[in-house]
Amino acid sequence: MEVVVENASGIPEGSILSIRAGNVRRQGTLSTDKPVQFTQTSLLDACPFKVDLFAPLGSSRLVLRPKSDRYSVSFGDKDQKMSLDLLVQGLSEAAPEKPQPTAPREELLSETEAYLERHELQRFIQNLITSVLADKPDDPYAYMAHHLSNVRVKEIPRPPSVQAAQGTPSHIKRPAKKPARLTPHKRSFGNPSFVVEDYDGNLLTLRELEGKDIIGPGAELRRLRIDELGKMFPSKSLSSPLTEIVGQFIAKDASATQAIQLGSTDCFYQMPLAGPRSLLHFDPEDVVATLVTCGGLCPGINAVIRELVMMLAQYGVRKIYGIRGGYKGVIKPETWMELTPDSVQDINSMGGTILVSDRGNPTEEEQVKVLMEMGVRAHFIIGGDGTQRGAYDCAQLVKAKGWNCSVVGVPKTIDNDIPMLDCTFGFDTACMEAERAIKAGYVEANCNSNCIGLVKLMGRNSGFIALHACLAARHADIVLLPEMKICLEKVLQHCLELMQSKGRCVIVVAEGCGETMLKSCGEDGEVDGGGHKKLPDVGPWLRDKLIERFKQVKLPLTVKYIDPTYMIRAIGPNANDSVYCSSLSHNAVHAAMAGYTGITVGQVSSRQVLLPIACVTKNPQKRVDLKGQRFQELVSSTLQPNLAPDGEDEEVEHAPAPVENPLLHDSEPVELLSAMGEGCEVRRLELEHLSNTFGEQSETTTLMEQVKGGRVSFFDQASWVTQTLGLPGVRLQMLKAGPRKKLYFKPSEVAATIVTCGGLCPGLNSVIRELVMMLYAYGVKKVYGIKGGFKGVVNPQSWVTLTPEKVKDIHLQGGSILVSDRGNPPHSEMAKALKKRGVRQHFVLGGDGTQKGAYQTYEQMQAIGWECAVVGIPKTIDNDINLLDRSFGFDTAMTEAQKAIEVAYIEATCNANAIGLVKLMGRHCGYLTMMSVLAARHVDICLLPEMDINLDKVLDHCVELVSTSGYGVVVVAEGCGDTLLHSSGATDEGGNKKINDVGPWLKDAITTHFKNLKLPVTIKYVDPTYMVRAVPANPNDSIYCSELAQAAVHAAMAGYTGVTVGKVDQQVVYLPIKMLTSMPSRVVDINGRWFEALRTTTQQPNLEWVGNAAAKPIDPTKKNYMQRFRRNGSKAGPSTPNMPNTPNTV
Repeated sequence: MEVVVENASGIPEGSILSIRAGNVRRQGTLSTDKPVQFTQTSLLDACPFKVDLFAPLGSSRLVLRPKSDRYSVSFGDKDQKMSLDLLVQGLSEAAPEKPQPTAPREELLSETEAYLERHELQRFIQNLITSVLADKPDDPYAYMAHHLSNVRVKEIPRPPSVQAAQGTPSHIKRPAKKPARLTPHKRSFGNPSFVVEDYDGNLLTLRELEGKDIIGPGAELRRLRIDELGKMFPSKSLSSPLTEIVGQFIAKDASATQAIQLGSTDCFYQMPLAGPRSLLHFDPEDVVATLVTCGGLCPGINAVIRELVMMLAQYGVRKIYGIRGGYKGVIKPETWMELTPDSVQDINSMGGTILVSDRGNPTEEEQVKVLMEMGVRAHFIIGGDGTQRGAYDCAQLVKAKGWNCSVVGVPKTIDNDIPMLDCTFGFDTACMEAERAIKAGYVEANCNSNCIGLVKLMGRNSGFIALHACLAARHADIVLLPEMKICLEKVLQHCLELMQSKGRCVIVVAEGCGETMLKSCGEDGEVDGGGHKKLPDVGPWLRDKLIERFKQVKLPLTVKYIDPTYMIRAIGPNANDSVYCSSLSHNAVHAAMAGYTGITVGQVSSRQVLLPIACVTKNPQKRVDLKGQRFQELVSSTLQPNLAPDGEDEEVEHAPAPVENPLLHDSEPVELLSAMGEGCEVRRLELEHLSNTFGEQSETTTLMEQVKGGRVSFFDQASWVTQTLGLPGVRLQMLKAGPRKKLYFKPSEVAATIVTCGGLCPGLNSVIRELVMMLYAYGVKKVYGIKGGFKGVVNPQSWVTLTPEKVKDIHLQGGSILVSDRGNPPHSEMAKALKKRGVRQHFVLGGDGTQKGAYQTYEQMQAIGWECAVVGIPKTIDNDINLLDRSFGFDTAMTEAQKAIEVAYIEATCNANAIGLVKLMGRHCGYLTMMSVLAARHVDICLLPEMDINLDKVLDHCVELVSTSGYGVVVVAEGCGDTLLHSSGATDEGGNKKINDVGPWLKDAITTHFKNLKLPVTIKYVDPTYMVRAVPANPNDSIYCSELAQAAVHAAMAGYTGVTVGKVDQQVVYLPIKMLTSMPSRVVDINGRWFEALRTTTQQPNLEWVGNAAAKPIDPTKKNYMQRFRRNGSKAGPSTPNMPNTPNTV
């Protein structure tokens, strides 16, 4: 970095400028034409940054003489004589420093610090100020004087378990855990750099970045424009009230791009990052906010409503109204409902919407007129593409009428068909319920003779629910999507073949096939209130056709028809959707308060961003790509043939792609280099290939022979994908995972092994199943499972043969059919054992320690000259593997952990003076605990391993919770057993540090603290450790397991070795194992967005030894009042604050 003095005024000539950036200081005569350079310092490392200005008192030049070491230097004139005596000598002649005796801690502190510590003044004053802010007395000085006059300093007794574990109550400050970042390479130029590293981390290329390194010919990068009210209306420019809980605000111009695939001709977009801004456009006290939901139901709507209200209240907005009846209710203010934090406290787990939804709408003119009359400044609209079109028109009309109001959309559709977004909220929950329906159909078909299980799922124009649910369930034989051209005769004929060969069949059909498979019943072109075409009911129609055909050929048949349409949409969200709803809602409020309008919020390439509503309304709907990998996975799973009419393409012809970019007028071209983050480096990660050691081999892929229907999309050696740009530091360029046309191995000659190591995790059996299935799809006939982890590799009795028949149903089981274990024999012995059995592909499932072991096995394979591909599949329930979006099993574990928190909440609220205490997994990383708390929401204290926790603050806050609310819910991560307590340092066989059991210890500490204060308390302790990890994978994880397993087989067959697979920015990619394992484990950033959301959700104060001030509760008086209502069994809510013509309150 460099610093340039652009202007200097009022500074005496000859002054000395001194600048400190981080640990480096530069100084010299002040100059405006010469920059001050810090060649080894980036902007990220330039803190603290300090500027000093010195005036020279004098200068003198010396001539150093040989064998002379003492000099006298004079300055000034006769009126002001100054002198220095100098000793100048080489370092080698300097006397060695004498070791300083170690002083006691009290002596090392300054007199002031020692005094503060001895009398515990700092802690007392902090607690006193906290009490003042909580109680808000009329005379704070008299209040403090009263407490000062009554102070009695004494040591707080600790329970025996605390004393035994801690030894002494003194706090040892721990260094804060910071998220690991890749360090850019040093370079001599200022522009972004392009770096190529080999599989071992050696630097191959370092030069200035060029556009062709990232974007191929025909592709372009454009910046999406979003509308700001500040350009048309005067802004309040108030400082955000969230300073106490936000670690770092989002810069106004902060942005990120989509992940960019080299070779694609698509248009990629740069989008503003979502999140809180430091300056507000509106004064929260002046804001009237409205919420409206439109269209069909969807899991998570109530969660979105709740979090919108909570975040608005956090900003200080006090007038929040819910509009019943969709857009129709906007023009009927008498039906508006006032929403408060208390009134929406528990709605997040409810299905449906507390704001009655409806389709259709009055004119925008009518709506805007009412919004202006009611003084609305923030209007939030939850709905699908049709609803968002209405939101866009409303935003334009409001602005045209000169009304200073922000209109923000939250996109909703259960079909997941909104373009650009990674996913829409509620879709994951819908897939989970749809999977259950398919499993029920499978059970019925299996347990009744001559039976077909027929399931109809939602999906008008897009078949994503049917696709994902079938991929997760794996038991479907025929899947029919709206995107497919379907010949009914081929479907019926294939059913006959299946029934004659298997005696059963499972068929899944999306509702949109009612448009493609048969003509509409009733008038053609009939539409509903929302303008959607009414579809005929394809489920009963297909059932009748099946029965009719089997009667014709005189074969017995029973059809078990299941239609779970309303079961998958009218339920509460699962954990994953619940967390997603929170982030969307919070970002919507942040955007509105900052003055953005005509925008929607969403997740793109794993980044939370703001988008112009045009992205939803102008782009074509997202549809299942029948040439894409997901559909190929489906065909590989069902083995269904091409069901299109003879001579026709399988894909339904839909609206042709627009000739002009639909977002051309909502975006502008942007130069690639300007889209890069500060100090950015794009680093390409080359992979190790067996041909580098053993020479080139090339076999034509056999995968096409195994896939009877559909196509296979292949990737080549140039299929590079780059992480989202715009963030500082290193952005990785990785090889996209998937099948290659040319294989390194001849599948019929391959023997493959699969081994699992470390602890259990949801999804292990799913990965094992898909590895076996894909190996056999290639034509591999020798697949062995190794029981007992690495130890089993050298034990021939631990090897078992795996076949598709043996593994077809194992994904329904938790755990691992290959008994897992920790520890390992020498990797040289393992390599020799694999060579002896002729193993050519070795797949290793495990965490970071296991992946390091896989890399050592790869090295030993190379050392003994054995041609074998070693491929890792990373596993950890803690989600602590760096770089990856997430690890498989984490989503399932979060869902199970949420259930445990709900149990603790019920216990705490249904027993007098009770605290629900939950211990969750997370040795060194608190992601599982944090995300589960965000999903459950009913938590008052959350303790993570990354926090430097002050136990006294925790205990005092527990007392405050029970004293005011009558209950509390505390969730602690197991890793706090190594931070709150001091572990022995012993390790298990896997090298993992053994940590103390923090759950019972914290239970004793809370009980003893209440006992000392003579206060009643009951602790309801819940430890779901083995319940969250020993369960089968949910649909989201199950599909992820399939992606990883199949990608691993593709890598091995292509000859890559020493690699691992994972999803980065929503792209499944290959990474060198050494690179992944060389990075520190992921940790929760306590200054990041997620921890900020945690503090907002729990409303817990700062519980660390140092840090920001406590977050203030939204409205503690009303919260306590509502809790008393619940305990007394009253169903009435609090009285409605004054509002004309508003009789309804939730």
